[in-house]
Amino acid sequence: MKPKQAALTSIFVFFISAALPLAAAAQATLFISPSSGAYKTGEVFSVLVNVNTGGQAINAAVSQINFDNQKLDIVSVGYSQSIFNLWTDEPSYSNAAGTVRFSGGLPSPGFTGVSGAIVRMTFRSKAAGQAAIAFTSGSVLANDGKGTNILDNLKGAFFTIIAAVESAKPPAAPSPTPSALQAAGQPVSIPIITDWPKELEEGSALTVKGLGYPNGKLLIFVQKGSADPVIEEMFAGSDGRFSYNFAKAVSAGLYRVWAKNVSNEGIVSGSSDIVTVEVVQPLFFRVGTIALNYASIIITLLALILLLILIILWIWRRIRKWQERQGVEISEAEKALHEGFEKLQSGLRKYVRYLTAAKSVEGVKRREADAEDDLAEELSGIESKIEKEIEDVEKVNKRRRHEHYGHDKED
Repeated sequence: MKPKQAALTSIFVFFISAALPLAAAAQATLFISPSSGAYKTGEVFSVLVNVNTGGQAINAAVSQINFDNQKLDIVSVGYSQSIFNLWTDEPSYSNAAGTVRFSGGLPSPGFTGVSGAIVRMTFRSKAAGQAAIAFTSGSVLANDGKGTNILDNLKGAFFTIIAAVESAKPPAAPSPTPSALQAAGQPVSIPIITDWPKELEEGSALTVKGLGYPNGKLLIFVQKGSADPVIEEMFAGSDGRFSYNFAKAVSAGLYRVWAKNVSNEGIVSGSSDIVTVEVVQPLFFRVGTIALNYASIIITLLALILLLILIILWIWRRIRKWQERQGVEISEAEKALHEGFEKLQSGLRKYVRYLTAAKSVEGVKRREADAEDDLAEELSGIESKIEKEIEDVEKVNKRRRHEHYGHDKED
């Protein structure tokens, strides 16, 4: 490579490297436009689902939107003017469930912009009151070859529906709400999970409790391992407290749970602290493993005791041979040896009972160590007693030999 080309390549790599952190820092927003308004009952109006890519190119987005089906009916969902031209899940809706879903994208180089229209939703107002349209889930994937989810914010909409007989004057300014505070620069506060089980048996019900806004909507996220989280909606009580029960029986593994507040305007807060719940197998299955551990420890201890018995038998055999060579009675030594065997037998029974009374593997290990110390001490006592008896026999033999030698000299 020529020096000039090498220099240009270095400059190019430098600028690309400098730009990567900016791309990684880009954060996208899904939002509904317009986000507010007042309409008479029976009036038809449209809103757009838009995306602000935060300066980074994107090539896909997925979302579910919920609307108040007591106040609104959806007439149609259009996407002919969408920035997306590929759909893995074409936009669809359900008035009965009050939901709209879509999953679409476009080829590289993707889309970059602050207000890219994805879907147009047309509603008919049907009852007076406040009607919210809120995102319950979503993701925006960067055109980075990895499909990085860069979604940072979901902004819904909040409309006032007035009876047709009333004048369509603008509604009175509402009292400040969490979403109004966010518009003024104050973020919607996050909920708090206050109570959850640290451990559950497989097949049990998972329940978490916490604090949100009084009568406010929450999104609860439950994720097992690395699987996609299950997202469910619920409302807090008048005191802000909520109690959530996971719809499925849990299976063995690690679960993560967190929550988000949703304001009246559909603005979603940040995530609460994530809590973890370990789900273990029922005791019946775990006992089998513990029993195997018990068996391995007891077998090891029995092998040790058998080795000690073989050592004593070897000592006893040596004593018998020595006895034959000396031609003397060593009944006291034999008696000491028999007593040692009896102690080992009673000790073995005692230690087996002692070990099996433990309630855990750790308890067995601890008791095993204690048993080894006791057996070593007991064996040392037996050995000392036998050695003392042998020493006594040797003293007697020495005295007899001395006496015999004296008699020979006199003769």
